[in-house]
Amino acid sequence: MPDRDGSSAFTRTRDAWERFAAGDEVPADVPLSIALSWLRCRDHHRLDPLAPVQAPVRDDVVYRREHASVFTMLGAVAAGIAGRHDGCVAAVTDGDGRVLASWAARGSGECAPAPGSVWAEARAGTNGAGTALAHPRAVCVRGPEHWSSALHDHSCVSTAVCDPVLGTAVAALTVSTRGHCLPVRPDDLLLATGPALRVLCDAAARSSAVLAGAFVDLDRRERRPLLALDGGGRVVAANSAARRRSLLPRSDGGRALGRAVAPALIRASGGDTWSGTVLVGAAGDTGGAGGTGGAGGADPLVFRLRPVPGDAGPVGFLAVADGAGAGTDDVLPVPAPTPAGDAPDRVAAVGRGGRLHLLACDDVRHALADGHDVWLVTDVGVLRAAHRGIDRLARELEPAGFLRVHRGHLVNAARIRSVHRGPDGMTVATDRAGAERIPVSRRAVPAVRAALGL
Repeated sequence: MPDRDGSSAFTRTRDAWERFAAGDEVPADVPLSIALSWLRCRDHHRLDPLAPVQAPVRDDVVYRREHASVFTMLGAVAAGIAGRHDGCVAAVTDGDGRVLASWAARGSGECAPAPGSVWAEARAGTNGAGTALAHPRAVCVRGPEHWSSALHDHSCVSTAVCDPVLGTAVAALTVSTRGHCLPVRPDDLLLATGPALRVLCDAAARSSAVLAGAFVDLDRRERRPLLALDGGGRVVAANSAARRRSLLPRSDGGRALGRAVAPALIRASGGDTWSGTVLVGAAGDTGGAGGTGGAGGADPLVFRLRPVPGDAGPVGFLAVADGAGAGTDDVLPVPAPTPAGDAPDRVAAVGRGGRLHLLACDDVRHALADGHDVWLVTDVGVLRAAHRGIDRLARELEPAGFLRVHRGHLVNAARIRSVHRGPDGMTVATDRAGAERIPVSRRAVPAVRAALGL
């Protein structure tokens, strides 16, 4: 297909797409966000780039009430863009890539996507809405940067709006056009969606205040371990009794409680009188409980979860250690720490000149955070991880045997060559000379000892 504007950049992109679709290991000559999306489409989603786009229609979804105003605000923005710019289509999708509404501008010559059609990246390949939602950000996908050849004569720009508590995408605003000239930039969409994001942030602030007030009120009367968990399962407050039992946000016990929040939210939606129990450190808890039981042979701790009601359902839960046992409460399962599936075998990194590298997990010795950037110390040198945030990298690499040994450090347990004890605590090294000094926090010492059989 010839480029309509004769651009050499799009010719290079189309050539790169053809090479990668034919089996090249690493996509070249494309932006990093597009290269990573192509990798997901080919190696994870197994999408045929020559097949028609699959965007099935689904309308059996019920949305949370607090998101209705976000959808409405984005709809007004989308309608305004379509009214001001000829030749484009503006659409609003939910967090799963499902089209809620769309507007076709004059002269667009395009049919607006059907309401309910799903444009998630796993279904439609690299595209504006789906790729913006896959790793929430603002993205621009032009011509042959789309994974499906059926979309190579289109371009689109999209931005996702995320829930500040859950960290998941709530919606996306997308503008598309035929050809390579887009009427708006990613920054324009970021500014336009700012008010919708503020609505979510204000709602999150109100929910946090309600949860904090409930925690303080109960803490005055409670001497047992008490924690407050937000809707995303994060431990946001703990009393002194809980801290003495090492029930903190990054402890195994705190994580196990956090993983029980998702099923608790579903069961608590029926009314504020619901309460449930979670066994932390029980044999069935695959996440373990650190020093709270299980591994050390002690009895598991039983926590009663009490929902903290808000305007649109529970804003979080108070977890109280209950020595009396579960009683008649609903016993909640503790989901596994990571989704079922094979451990990752490769890590994406960026080298000099923005070149993308795909490294075997075994070739990565350790990772350290520098703000939001993460640097990988590998057998081929120091490279920057393609994705930002060490928390996210830790979740992805945990099944491959990586340990979070410190707030800013992640270590491949199989590459640890020496362990040192000093006045400042434990350190480990992955080089054979033992010259490295990777700090191990006190809370991570038991996990390191267990992984190394010490």
